[in-house]
Amino acid sequence: MKYKQFIIILIVIGFCLFFLSFFNGFIWDDEEQVVNNTLVHSLGNIPTFFTGSTFNTGGAGILGGIYYKPMMSVFFSILYTIFGGGAFGFHLFQVTLHIANAILVFVLLLRLLGEFDKSNSYNNSKWIAFGASVLFLVHPINVEAVVYVSALQDVLFLFFGMLALLITVYKENPFLNKIEEATKIKTHWWSALLLFLSVLSKETGIVFVGITFAYVIIFDKKVLLNLIKSSSVMLAVYFILRVFIAKIPFSKGGISPIMRVSFSERMQTVPKIIYHYLITLFNTSKLAIAQHWVVEEANWGDFYFPLVIVTGFLLLLIILGIFLKKRRNNSFKIYLFFVLWFLGALLLHLQIIPLDMTVADRWFYLPFVGLAGAFSIVIFELIYLKKESIRSVVALTSGIVILILSFRSLNRTLDWSDGLKLFSKDIEISSESFDLQNNLGVELFRTGNVAEAKVHFTRSVEIAPYWWTNWNNLGAIVEREGKLEKAEDYYLVAIQNGDYFLAYENYAMILIKQEKYDEAKKFLAEDALLKFPYNERLNQAYIYIQTKEDSK
Repeated sequence: MKYKQFIIILIVIGFCLFFLSFFNGFIWDDEEQVVNNTLVHSLGNIPTFFTGSTFNTGGAGILGGIYYKPMMSVFFSILYTIFGGGAFGFHLFQVTLHIANAILVFVLLLRLLGEFDKSNSYNNSKWIAFGASVLFLVHPINVEAVVYVSALQDVLFLFFGMLALLITVYKENPFLNKIEEATKIKTHWWSALLLFLSVLSKETGIVFVGITFAYVIIFDKKVLLNLIKSSSVMLAVYFILRVFIAKIPFSKGGISPIMRVSFSERMQTVPKIIYHYLITLFNTSKLAIAQHWVVEEANWGDFYFPLVIVTGFLLLLIILGIFLKKRRNNSFKIYLFFVLWFLGALLLHLQIIPLDMTVADRWFYLPFVGLAGAFSIVIFELIYLKKESIRSVVALTSGIVILILSFRSLNRTLDWSDGLKLFSKDIEISSESFDLQNNLGVELFRTGNVAEAKVHFTRSVEIAPYWWTNWNNLGAIVEREGKLEKAEDYYLVAIQNGDYFLAYENYAMILIKQEKYDEAKKFLAEDALLKFPYNERLNQAYIYIQTKEDSK
């Protein structure tokens, strides 16, 4: 088969597999990052995206959150301008970008494998590169990154990072040479620009800087100095934007349980984290969002058994490396490059710097490529060694595995069709997730099932009494029951726990509802409107109180 035919097949598989996701709605954090986030509804606010995070702050005039990924907000704004407030265009773009990433994986693997593939027309390297890219395209662990609009950051940073790497790999390409001649800008600066966009899409993009350095050191040391210069400039600009413009620190305390434990407890959780990702590659029956478990005790099931499995896996990587080193040095170099890719990408998600969840399917999006690349070179060498017998076994096994994984991905895509379905399903796996309990309560409340919603809000408060959203939602239930003073207390707890704009709104409104006008006016003037000066409900509440005073 020709090169272009493989790419066409990837495109067809991708759109067929994820077609139903185009009709999914917004879900989970999409509401506060897209739907209710009025700042991303206008292209005129693009400069603002570089001065904060990504979440709606309810009239504070900036975007809130603990991460810095302005490029995601830029693309949200572009998509909202083109497609409006419907989710279809967002899903279409994200699936298209995922397919593009699979094609880039194919192109990279074909380049690296094809350099010493002596088979007819690079036949072996084409099929192995294609198999790895299809696996990346259809694997269920990647579904979250593809169908969850607020995970656009993941497909976006990989896209820019892969382009940056491919410019380094293909630096002698005639097309790139023409661009260099036309713009008078050296290719390493174009690569640095794309790396910059990758890091601005998600912090994990920094791994691509390391990946590019690994490639240059292993394969092309003569361009190392250029890479150091361009990367240094890029990282310096990023540091200035994040620290001095957006004022977002690189590490910050949070509400997730893994963020609230000591460093030693986080490190005690590492073996189970790695084990979770490895086992999910083979057993995709327990995919779930919002996983917040922590290994509090070094017992057999949670610590020692995962440690044994992880140690065995690392030994396997070493043994395979020794095998390839003895076979051919070139194959070993490619294998080493992809193993470093896998380990570097995984390292960033091992809670050395605490993250807002313990594990997440979308966090394996980048490590997946590194692992697929490493095993691609192993399979390549086995086929080269055994020829037809191995090739037939690999082809048959791969076809069956890809078919099974595709059906599971299709099923998982349907889970993401709406919030009630996703949260109801995933809470069976992640029942101790404080935000999953809260989110399910919200969806039940919207369907009119208030009693059951209260159960989940209450459970969320029990798990995470330090959060604010769950207290606010429980307050709304209690207010609905007519217990105004109790609701007032709950809203106040939500405000004390965090600057949540809805809690401020509800607290002001319930004071007015109880005709505590002086207290409400003082709260609005001295607190709420100072934090949320552009909040319509708070401003309307203040005007209402003034009107009441004037009418006396």
